[in-house]
Amino acid sequence: MLVSATSCRDFLTNEPVEQISITDQLSHKTGMLQALNGAYYQLRSTYHSELTYPYGDLLAGNIKFSPSSTGVVSIPAKIRAVYNFDDLQTGSNIATFYTGNYQLINNVNLILQYADALPDATAEEISEIKAEALAIRAFAHFQLYKYYAQNYTFTSDASHPGIVYNTAPLKVGIDYPARKTAAEIFTLLQKDIEEALVLIQSSHAIPAGNAKNFISPAAVKTIAAEIALYKNDWQKAFDYSTDVINHSGITLTAQSQLVSNWGTAESIWELANTDDNDSPLSKIYTYVVSTTSTQTWPAYVASDDIYNLYSENDLRKKLFDTYTLKTAGSSVNPPYRFTKKHNGTTSNLIYRLSLLYFIRAESALHLGNSAKALNDINTIRNRAGLASLSSVSQDILLEEKRKEFAFENQYFFDLMRNHKNIVRNNGCLSGNCSPTYPNNKFAAPIPQAATNVNSNIVQNPGY
Repeated sequence: MLVSATSCRDFLTNEPVEQISITDQLSHKTGMLQALNGAYYQLRSTYHSELTYPYGDLLAGNIKFSPSSTGVVSIPAKIRAVYNFDDLQTGSNIATFYTGNYQLINNVNLILQYADALPDATAEEISEIKAEALAIRAFAHFQLYKYYAQNYTFTSDASHPGIVYNTAPLKVGIDYPARKTAAEIFTLLQKDIEEALVLIQSSHAIPAGNAKNFISPAAVKTIAAEIALYKNDWQKAFDYSTDVINHSGITLTAQSQLVSNWGTAESIWELANTDDNDSPLSKIYTYVVSTTSTQTWPAYVASDDIYNLYSENDLRKKLFDTYTLKTAGSSVNPPYRFTKKHNGTTSNLIYRLSLLYFIRAESALHLGNSAKALNDINTIRNRAGLASLSSVSQDILLEEKRKEFAFENQYFFDLMRNHKNIVRNNGCLSGNCSPTYPNNKFAAPIPQAATNVNSNIVQNPGY
């Protein structure tokens, strides 16, 4: 678990720009580690929010909705605009994702600004603090890019708008940065990650908790591999993923544990639960049988679009709990399938080793090494109890990845990278179930609060 972050959390939330108390806090190692721990806390609450973590599954057809206790099936109000591809800059459903990430970025920039001057930390400790802060900064910017900009190859030269990339603390009333191009964003992402790789040590900076709850060399290389994948830098994606697969010491979850403990063994980076041992992801997705007379359940369930992709002998089909629920307009209680992926065997997963197999497979396919791509895909299929494929294409790879990473916030972004249309059939309640690529609505609106404060930020087209 993370060490107590209460005082640090308040400090970081209430004072996002330079003030004298920040100087005091970051002038010694204890205060610096409290600030770093607060960054992890903030990352958990931002990345694993109900408003944004289901995004990649919700928009791409993996998710439909369960009925209320009265049997009515409807789109939850909190995500209705996003689900309809009709989010607004005023009152955006995911505005807190934007502001939360930029708060986080500003806070790690403060850490980076003061780290070198720590009088009571060794050179190795300072290097590790900076490495973790740089990796978090890159990761947060990368997430913002995925939601608020079109994919890297949307234009042939990546000259389309990216996001604001902050590499220093912002001062209110002084700094008004503009959005950089997609090409510039990926250059900055690579720079931060490469510097983090140079600085990273063998042990995490905060002397508490589980190593996988913090940035590690394997986590940094995984971020690097995914960034390279999104840039279509196939050789770097191949090399980084191969490095993690071969040298991290992490192994794939065994077939015998795939249902009972699917993500723990191969977890690369997952954030600790809250101080009360609550998992934000479990609250979003897990059906918990009540010990009282009142039963409640999550709003998000698997659509038949994804569920029917699993053959009967696919072990991953057992990663769903099925419950029949009263549904308005139906004479029988139909089945609804709740994912068991986030039921407590892992806490709040960000990366696991299977992702590196898919990154390497896709990179190998584009590099002309179809045999390596096929081998990596079959490794994942065989673990799930399925026979090997005899050939692989990009579309086959995307379907295999869809099955492996359902309810892990991946599929929509994979479709965007590959310039694919959205197809939502079963359970779709939107008037815009299957928008086609390219589409202005595939990039979220910059919240108006941000453009009001900073007139240099240009809104995305279509809003």
